[in-house]
Amino acid sequence: MIPFVRRRDGVHLTLSRGERSVLESLTAQLMQILQGDLAGDPVALRLFPVAYPDDPEASAEFRRYTIVDLQTQKAENARIVHAWLTGRVSGPFDREAEQAWLRCLTDLRLTVAERLGITDHDPDDPDADPDGVGSEIGLRDVYDWLGYVQEHLVVTLQGHGD
Repeated sequence: MIPFVRRRDGVHLTLSRGERSVLESLTAQLMQILQGDLAGDPVALRLFPVAYPDDPEASAEFRRYTIVDLQTQKAENARIVHAWLTGRVSGPFDREAEQAWLRCLTDLRLTVAERLGITDHDPDDPDADPDGVGSEIGLRDVYDWLGYVQEHLVVTLQGHGD
């Protein structure tokens, strides 16, 4: 199904009930991750990468001053998306909803990618899984579908969608 459609009054969500359910569950899980203790969670490193890989001291200082705001904003994006998915908000997207959806979909893809072990492919690593698939085919399908949803939203927001 086409996840978004542009009408005269703006972009509308058109996901099927099953698609909404999957995204609702993923978004709720993301909110739990963001509200929990991120220390030691590999997803946290994916969502909040090291700012200065060659300077641990500068990275720690940067993190100390930015992590709370970044975590709060990511949680708010997920909350906004969850509200749309659960029907608490309807009608056309406003600018805040557009941005929240784009950012939340990115965070969901990063989270699923971390769970699947999808990383940048290193052609010199003979043990690397070139497709990043591993044994989690169902989750890989979700990852790919999230990419489709995200791409469709971008195209729709640019005015080229259905």
